[in-house]
Amino acid sequence: MNPYFKIYRTLRPVLLLAISVWLLSACTSTGSGNNLLVGVAGQETETPSTVPSDLPEELPTSTPIPEAFGHIIFVSNRDGHMNLYMATPDGIEVIRLTNASSEDANPRISPDGTRVAFVSTVNGNMDVYIFDLLSGNITRVTDAPEKDSAPSWSPNGVQLAFESFRDGNFEIYITNADGSNQYRLTNDPAGDSSPVWSPVSNQIAFVSNRFGNADILLITPNGSVSTLTTNSAPDSAPAWSPDGNWIAFKISSGELSNICLINQNGLGQRCLTSAPSEYGAPVWSPDGNWLAVSARQSGGYGINVFNITDGTVLELFSSGIEPRGNPAWSPDGLRLVFQAQVGGDMELYTVLIPTNEFTRITSISSFDGNPVWTGK
Repeated sequence: MNPYFKIYRTLRPVLLLAISVWLLSACTSTGSGNNLLVGVAGQETETPSTVPSDLPEELPTSTPIPEAFGHIIFVSNRDGHMNLYMATPDGIEVIRLTNASSEDANPRISPDGTRVAFVSTVNGNMDVYIFDLLSGNITRVTDAPEKDSAPSWSPNGVQLAFESFRDGNFEIYITNADGSNQYRLTNDPAGDSSPVWSPVSNQIAFVSNRFGNADILLITPNGSVSTLTTNSAPDSAPAWSPDGNWIAFKISSGELSNICLINQNGLGQRCLTSAPSEYGAPVWSPDGNWLAVSARQSGGYGINVFNITDGTVLELFSSGIEPRGNPAWSPDGLRLVFQAQVGGDMELYTVLIPTNEFTRITSISSFDGNPVWTGK
């Protein structure tokens, strides 16, 4: 509900009473059907036939919240195997995108919203694939005998960064989206993983334990590496802000963690949380003003939405719904989609952030999870 409408609704009885008192004090009746004012020297004059011009002609109304749009891509084993599905935001229409005796996971939407990079074991080994939402075509991007995973799109949608175990430990690779021109980007015996490409530049954030502890590093496609974090505790789950200026990440404290920020130049590190807790990976809002994180709250599991400017936090919560995994923002930034544990099942829900209204969008006895939201 619009906050200004809340204020108006609270003050409306007082406003109406004040108007009534003013009218009664100014008016007198001299007979049935006559409505007269007492004028100068007691002379009677007719009242205006309309309400004074300084009074509102219509009551204020709340600003309508736009309908959800686009599609939600997720994985489900409702048909026996973990495949990709697509649903409308209300969950009324659901279609199956992939249909193989395999395990599909980790969908990632391309910058233009028309393709989905994902990983699959369809050929007996985990590789990277792309599903074209317009044509329905599937492209196999990698075919190494070892595990390839965690694809991340370049800003122009032409390339993907991914992690691969083909060298005996995890390293970062780059490939064209059609699978051509694959090359190894990192080369360290300690292992490098979880690449995330900046949405506006050629910088790729990744996690490395090459210094004896998990830290976040930056690398460019030409192999130039710089260290971003050097905390004594493990750092993980890097996430770029939409403008490419900030990286959100987790600092672990045993099984718990804090949610923190650091500028892409390595300066200005600060944490949005004051004490470690059960937090998921941070996810940026489309406008870059908020971070959504699944969290253990005082009343149970919910989603915390942090304002990165003033540190305020919204706690989204509904009794009986326990968010798990990482939420995903709607294109307009008004909603989140997430997976939640409900009665032993993993289902998909959306939450309308301004009203804390939760809506269940899947209800089949199965695992439904790993959602992402495209505006197409």
